[in-house]
Amino acid sequence: MVKRNQLSPPQPSLPIEEQCKSLIKNLASCKQTIRDRSLRTVLRTWLPEQTSIPDESMKKLWQGLFYCLWHADKSLYQSELIDRLAAALQSLPLPLSLHYFAVFLFTMRREWSRIDRLRLDKFYLLIRRFLNGFFEIMDGSACDLELTRRLMGVLFDGTFFAGDRFNGSGVSYHVACAFVEEVRPFLPLRKEVSEVVFAPFVVVMGVVDDKVLVGKIKSCLFDELLKNGKRLVEVKKCGGDGGVCEEEEDDVVVLGSVALSMEFGKRFYEMGSSPDCCQGNRKVIFALHKEFLQLGKDVLASGIEVSVMEGSRRCEDQVPELVPIEGDGLNAVSVSKKKNGLKKCSKSKKDADAVNHGKKDTSCQEAMISDLQQEFEKIASEMGPVKDEVASVCEEAEPVSVAKKSKKRKREDKGVVGQGNRDAAESGLPGPSSEESSKRVRFSLKNNVVWKPHCPIPPKYLRLPPSATPRGSALKKGIPAGPVREFCQSRKTKKKVKPSTRKVVKRRSRI
Repeated sequence: MVKRNQLSPPQPSLPIEEQCKSLIKNLASCKQTIRDRSLRTVLRTWLPEQTSIPDESMKKLWQGLFYCLWHADKSLYQSELIDRLAAALQSLPLPLSLHYFAVFLFTMRREWSRIDRLRLDKFYLLIRRFLNGFFEIMDGSACDLELTRRLMGVLFDGTFFAGDRFNGSGVSYHVACAFVEEVRPFLPLRKEVSEVVFAPFVVVMGVVDDKVLVGKIKSCLFDELLKNGKRLVEVKKCGGDGGVCEEEEDDVVVLGSVALSMEFGKRFYEMGSSPDCCQGNRKVIFALHKEFLQLGKDVLASGIEVSVMEGSRRCEDQVPELVPIEGDGLNAVSVSKKKNGLKKCSKSKKDADAVNHGKKDTSCQEAMISDLQQEFEKIASEMGPVKDEVASVCEEAEPVSVAKKSKKRKREDKGVVGQGNRDAAESGLPGPSSEESSKRVRFSLKNNVVWKPHCPIPPKYLRLPPSATPRGSALKKGIPAGPVREFCQSRKTKKKVKPSTRKVVKRRSRI
């Protein structure tokens, strides 16, 4: 007999392969509760405990994570799930995090051809969030040069220089399109780090034989750098006042300084003249060489000195520093802002002045209203409560008890009031005023139908106004449903009965 208090012997821990198989089955389940429980186990307990995972096990794990996102519905749940998957890049150790990111790129290329158009947007968002987490790893190491080279090697080997035979070109296209937008919050960088980040794209344009990818890199990366570089030269020539608004100021300075200080014209010429360059890409490469060379000549002619470290990072969560100043009580604090090389638009200054003036007016109005309210309460307290009048504005109105009337009594009152209004309208005299009438109307916001996004739609009888609801003869067969329309009633006339034209044949009675 086994005693109840006897402890069971500890079970041996399963190997990684067996644990991974059970987790993958639950991650790819059709039920959301099973998927969430399994994902919580993977991200919180199982994955952080591993020091190294075999390549095959990591691929199987990512296949389960892929189908976990595949089954996810509703945009809010999808965004939350993608954030949880991308946040694992910062929580894992660096070698495991790089392996996690590399297998993610491999899985996306392998499964890309199976994604239908309805599920494409959430996988686009997944790539963007992983790119952002990838640059956060680079920024967390203080942009170490060796680590940056290693990170960029993992990114380029998994996308542009991938040696697999999968039809996953869409992953490379989207990385090329989203690269500038995702790396922008982490700029500016040192010149050595910027060369490691941007220079490999010149090699990609020369080596890759995909014309669509070459066009994506040109339009989304180098054309953007050229545009901001030209804009920065114009602003510097004008003495720092080129009509650039504050929102575009940082982008022009940061991206323009990258374009002016990286010597892309020389790099494109070396790539276009090398034997490794594809013949079909030389035309695009030499065109970019010509444009960047002209931009460099404009910089030399104007005598502008540009550094790659100019500008500031785009930090949306940064709280402005509040500095107290002496002055009026209405403006007790002022926001201190760092001034960059470019000046603000005159339009933004006017808007700021208008906003400050509006704030002063509103504060003065609030002060006047509070004074009037105090005077009113003082007078009301001296006069005392008066019948049929409100004691104070701030006091809540007491509920009025209305005696219930019978249906017969209500009908009689309704008839009397209606007849009085009709007589007053015919005689041209004013009818009974609202002050004399004993009827009181109450308004309640609880019964108002307010529809918010991501909530179920209210029933149809609440959404349609009464005039649009078909009733009466509109519900009869043959009449389409819709708004009720009034028609002039035609008088019904009785049909005249025509006398029968049959001849009455009298039968002779037989005698």
